[in-house]
Amino acid sequence: MNVLVLNPPNKSTTNVVRDLIYGCWCKGKRIGGAKIPPLNLLYIASVLKTEGHDVHFIDALAEQKTLQDITPTLRHTDVIIMSTSSMSFQEDVAFLRAAKNLGGNPTSIVFGSHPTFMPDQSLREDSIDLLVQREPEFIIRDVVASIARGGTGREIRGVAYKKDGRTIINKPPPFIKNLDDLPFPDRSLLPADVDYFNPIIKRTPYTALMTSRGCPGQCTFCTVPKFYGGLIRSRSVKNVLSELRLIESQGYKEVWFRDETFTYFPKRNKEICRKIIEEGIDLTWICNARVGTVDRKMMKRMKKAGCHLIKYGVESGNQNILNNVKKGIRVSQTTKDFRNANSVGLDTHAHIMLGMPGDTKKTIEETIKFTKKIKPTTATFGICTPYPGTELYASLKKHTNLELDHIHEKAYSNELFTDLTAEELEGYIKKAYRSFYLRPTYLLKQLGKIKNLDDLKRITIAGSNVFSFSIEKP
Repeated sequence: MNVLVLNPPNKSTTNVVRDLIYGCWCKGKRIGGAKIPPLNLLYIASVLKTEGHDVHFIDALAEQKTLQDITPTLRHTDVIIMSTSSMSFQEDVAFLRAAKNLGGNPTSIVFGSHPTFMPDQSLREDSIDLLVQREPEFIIRDVVASIARGGTGREIRGVAYKKDGRTIINKPPPFIKNLDDLPFPDRSLLPADVDYFNPIIKRTPYTALMTSRGCPGQCTFCTVPKFYGGLIRSRSVKNVLSELRLIESQGYKEVWFRDETFTYFPKRNKEICRKIIEEGIDLTWICNARVGTVDRKMMKRMKKAGCHLIKYGVESGNQNILNNVKKGIRVSQTTKDFRNANSVGLDTHAHIMLGMPGDTKKTIEETIKFTKKIKPTTATFGICTPYPGTELYASLKKHTNLELDHIHEKAYSNELFTDLTAEELEGYIKKAYRSFYLRPTYLLKQLGKIKNLDDLKRITIAGSNVFSFSIEKP
């Protein structure tokens, strides 16, 4: 089969973070112009290549390609595969409709959070032939195999489709039991001339890597618990090390472990760090952590093995707000983790969410103050959005418009669970960025970290993006 695995363009920005299975989270200036290679699509393309299909991979977003640019490929395509989410859904299906209308009418397959949690609404779009729900790699493998045999793929577990005006949702298959069964992502499929700029990356070229799936948290604003059915799985030390060696041999200098919670596996990670140190693997790296899952001793070991930054979901500096969203952490734990990281010389990033259930002007001011107190190297501030598939979304009696074009920048139904108007909340996001990044002490500290032209470029690009966002009218 001629298969096109496509990361579509976006009409409003050159960067959309949509590398994870469940879709798009952030975009634009608010995140410093960050770009990430689409790891989820690479996995699917790699699985299909191992099955012998003729796979074309296009990152139209990163390459700034238009529909016209990829028309020659589309006219020789049997199957188009795209990920989508509530943020990008309307634009994605419009692009897919235009692509299918070029003449070949390939079978379209979409996956991600929106198809998983909103199948009926998704299948109202005539440009979608099949939805794949939850973990997509092996489901899509079986669907494409079915089409190659002359079938439709509708009989495959994990698929949803429209029949006689009704939405048919097949029984889901079990989640992938052993993540080692997935092939390594074929990074040769990525466009060679694209700079995946990311302000938190210190050595380039860099790549993303997945070593586990799932999270122990039950946060009411997050799709992960329901998307993965509450399961947490990890790849073996041997398998992870094999991919790290391969990545190093391909010329990559840095890795971003894109696990939901890389630090959830201390025994495994201790062994990974030991092997990296023993073998002298020349890769620096970044990981995501859950507050309270990594101690100072482990941080020192991680740093010795090449880690230079840990990203935390801090969310709020008010304990009652954290309790309201079932975050399962204590403010005191957050303070301790950031103090430990700073003491061992690791950079940190704090994800902050404003407008969560119960938030008031007072609690938001408290959170902004707390963010500065714990001294993260960088921070992002976003507005809490009730995504389909979350407990928060399900709890609302009135649902927002699902065209979430400005996710985390605009308020969507937040007036139903906070004491703030949309205008007040959107103003607080701008205020938070100005309050954190425009402090003279912070600016001087960051300028002091510039050691070469790459550092200057990274800080200048990210800084100009964030500054521009912070002064724009909400």
